[in-house]
Amino acid sequence: MKITQKQMELVLLLLIVVIGVAVYRFGYYEFDEKTKQVESENKQLEQQIAALQVKQANKETYEKGIEDSEKLQKEVLAKYGPGNTPEKSIMMIRDLEEKTNAKVQSIAFNPDSSIYMSADTDENGEPSVKAYTTQLSISYENNYEGLKKMMDYFVKYPERMNVSSFTAVFNQETGALSGTMLINLFSVQDANHKYKEPSVGGVKIGTDNIFGDTY
Repeated sequence: MKITQKQMELVLLLLIVVIGVAVYRFGYYEFDEKTKQVESENKQLEQQIAALQVKQANKETYEKGIEDSEKLQKEVLAKYGPGNTPEKSIMMIRDLEEKTNAKVQSIAFNPDSSIYMSADTDENGEPSVKAYTTQLSISYENNYEGLKKMMDYFVKYPERMNVSSFTAVFNQETGALSGTMLINLFSVQDANHKYKEPSVGGVKIGTDNIFGDTY
């Protein structure tokens, strides 16, 4: 079959179109897509660099803020005791009686309840800061002035505590007030809080026989 000049021109034209499409699809198109991708990544990097430059420019401010925050945290945590135990609570109540002329007839102890655990952990994987509350219930007797001294005692106590509720009944014969108090004791466990057993006047905490070896 003889191909005419016109048919040859059409075939060549078709080849040119096919080659052009192939070049666009596998050459320019892919190159254009990669170029757009690179431009997008460059913009993201530029934004990250700009953010880092802002942080670098404010580095001293951030460091000062972190330092102030850590100082404030230490000051707050310093107001909390390293733990609460029955013997420690008994010594606190004895001191309360001596300083406020109160008479405490009974004390009821309750176990610790967790109120906070930090997200930061120590080398053992435990929260670096733990906070607890312990409720102490007492029945007391005192006069009106003594009751005010008791409240003042709790407010000024070096370790964090508060009175969540109390009752007071007036005795007309003695002029005294009697009732109950529910006291919340707070404590913190961290690297700076180490519990020490209180001194109880010669009686060793945990001894089997408080009367010694005499029978």
